[in-house]
Amino acid sequence: MRTRNLPLLGAIGIVVLVLMVIAGLSAGRIHSLFGQKELVVELAHAAGLKPGDPVRMSGVKVGTVKKFELSGSVVEVVLEVNEDLQLGSETSAALKVETLLGSEYIALTSAGPGRLRKERIPVERTEVPFDLQAVLGGLTEKIQDIDTDAVAASFRAIAEVLDGASPQTRQALDGVASLSRVVSRRDKELQDLMRESASVTQVLADRSQTITVLVRDAGAFLAVLEQRRVVIERLLDAAQRLAEEIVSSVQATRKDLSPALRQLETTVVTLRQNKGDLQESVRLYAPLLRYYTTVLGNGRWFDAGLFGLTPQVFPDSPPQDGEEQ
Repeated sequence: MRTRNLPLLGAIGIVVLVLMVIAGLSAGRIHSLFGQKELVVELAHAAGLKPGDPVRMSGVKVGTVKKFELSGSVVEVVLEVNEDLQLGSETSAALKVETLLGSEYIALTSAGPGRLRKERIPVERTEVPFDLQAVLGGLTEKIQDIDTDAVAASFRAIAEVLDGASPQTRQALDGVASLSRVVSRRDKELQDLMRESASVTQVLADRSQTITVLVRDAGAFLAVLEQRRVVIERLLDAAQRLAEEIVSSVQATRKDLSPALRQLETTVVTLRQNKGDLQESVRLYAPLLRYYTTVLGNGRWFDAGLFGLTPQVFPDSPPQDGEEQ
């Protein structure tokens, strides 16, 4: 008779249970691992780009930045995008600023027939917000073109003017110095303000899709309002014509309405003068109606007989014996 190794079976069961729990908790990662593909974008420089930044196409997030590294004179940025993302052979990419504080994302624009070759976008079809090397190079050229002797002469002229400046000018400069000292003492508060501004900007960035939808809906509302503009104008014109017709009718019938209104006023005055008599008549009519109903009422009907209203058609019957003529 074979005996079971209970400790071994228990250990195997625990391992299987742990693997099931890990698989359940990592379901999203497993889906992203098998439901995404890598795309390489060549940029002139990475600026402030960092792993985890979003990748968007037509404003919709389709992936994230996985990593980037320097390859010769360009930066190769590896993106993780949705597996079912369709990109044309002339697809381009642009590094754009998402928030005012410098958060960035990569925007993809599909173009061209067929499919993107080798899942790579060359640097010729990419854009960056600015080229730091070009800016520094242009700054160097501008600095070299500066006439230092003229600048020195300008500073000497400014110094001479300030030496003979009026007391008001000196007070203004003292005020600027005091303002600088206040700003330096409030440095911590300014840092906190900038930090809170960053939080607000991040919230706005997270709600960018909602704001975009709101703006799009507002545009649709304005478009519908523009389409209904002609109908509204016609309605206003009709209302204006109706008002003119009413005014014309009132003016045309004013002569006829004046006597009728005067007679109505006379009637109202007469009714007000006889108000007490009318109230007394109404009060006395209730018992009269009650007595009349008691005497002649039969359910919902009144019993009454009317004689002599029609002509006599048949002769009276002869009197019987013993009856008086």
